Amino acid sequence: MNLHSLLLIILVILILGCLTTTKKDSNAASSLPEKNEDTFPDRIKKGLKPPKELKLSSILYELAVAPEPEKFAKKHDIFLTTGKVRVFVSFNPASSNSERDKLAENFNFMVEKKSNDILRALVPIDRLIPLSKESAVWSIRLPDRAIKP
Repeated sequence: MNLHSLLLIILVILILGCLTTTKKDSNAASSLPEKNEDTFPDRIKKGLKPPKELKLSSILYELAVAPEPEKFAKKHDIFLTTGKVRVFVSFNPASSNSERDKLAENFNFMVEKKSNDILRALVPIDRLIPLSKESAVWSIRLPDRAIKP
């Protein structure tokens, strides 16, 4: 038997061994860990993305629909005070200041700062979704956080 024949036999044995090895074979070596569904974050497992008509960031939508918003906020380091969350609300540039002021009054949010078409406000958690449906509102998102060194 020459070297080529021997290598061919070894190759065939290896190929057959790979084809007959099943996932449950405890002798099989694996370079990739098995996927464990429990390792995925809750929002990916649940698929909680805001409906397209809502103009909320995903994390705010999750907060708004969370059964225990205070626990959710604490877990995700979201600032809450008396049931209100600090957010940036971006408005349609065509909307008037009086229209924006009326939204603040109707949705019971407290404006902290204003700048052109964006304001920072404390909005009640239960008013996030209805506010995001307003035509004058373009988006609602959390303020950026400083990165800790």
